Amino acid sequence: MSPRHPRAGARRAEDPASLPWQGYAPLDASLGYRFSAAAGDVAEGVRRWKSWTYLAVEQVKNQYRRTVIGPWWLTLQTAAYVFGLAVLFGSIFHQPLDEFVPYVGGGFIGFTLLAGLTRQAADVFVDNASAIASTRQPLSFLVFRAATVELLQFGHNLVIIVAFVVAGLVPLSSQLLLIVPAVMIIVLNGVTLGLWLGPTVARFRDVGPFVASILQVMMFFTPVFWRVDELHPDSRSALIGWNPFAHLLALFRDPLLGDYPSALTWTGVAAVSAGNVILAIWVFARSRSHLPYWVA
Repeated sequence: MSPRHPRAGARRAEDPASLPWQGYAPLDASLGYRFSAAAGDVAEGVRRWKSWTYLAVEQVKNQYRRTVIGPWWLTLQTAAYVFGLAVLFGSIFHQPLDEFVPYVGGGFIGFTLLAGLTRQAADVFVDNASAIASTRQPLSFLVFRAATVELLQFGHNLVIIVAFVVAGLVPLSSQLLLIVPAVMIIVLNGVTLGLWLGPTVARFRDVGPFVASILQVMMFFTPVFWRVDELHPDSRSALIGWNPFAHLLALFRDPLLGDYPSALTWTGVAAVSAGNVILAIWVFARSRSHLPYWVA
């Protein structure tokens, strides 16, 4: 067997994408090396999908351990919120309940997923500081697991939508098929959000409480229980145009109501998704090797 050329191994060692996941890039590595190492991290995180899926299921089950109906408490709690909000604001806005209940239900369930993904994205690395310090695993693994937890909880809430369909409150139409790509796009935004917002919160700890404060009021600025078409055009652009939650929520809820998402909705979703992907690539590649020190 002929000996390997000594420089061949050196070239391979310089490209982390050509090797199995090896850990963090050196702090003084070139920007190209950091981007390649970050891509390898995400690829290794995807490859371990069975592990983070199992851990996400166990986390949801542990939240309701020793209860009789387990995670189905999520469904009951959401149903109570939906019914209460629909009755209250339906009376205030003089809306018929048979139309307003599915509107509020789709809005509240979609907003819960969006808010949960944002909350998980902000806290994913700070909350897992001990795991980052004591284990050797891709950091994207933690982001995928956190997003899966929210997706599982969302799945329990989808039972309410099924109940609306059975009761005839939601029309059984081809538009319902658009829910699948809508949820996929929302989860993709949640994952990419975690890859850039998570490191930002780990580096600047004031960002975490700021995000939590914003989430507390975003429900009132997002059309969860009020209708966009009832607003004045000037107020509509001021409240909806800048709000990424509004565009992503419309992408999920419009098919539930038998409508196709508007061109404005698709434009807003495309802009939000592109921004999250670009920020995820840039921030995660540059900050990934610093994260163990930031969360220590």
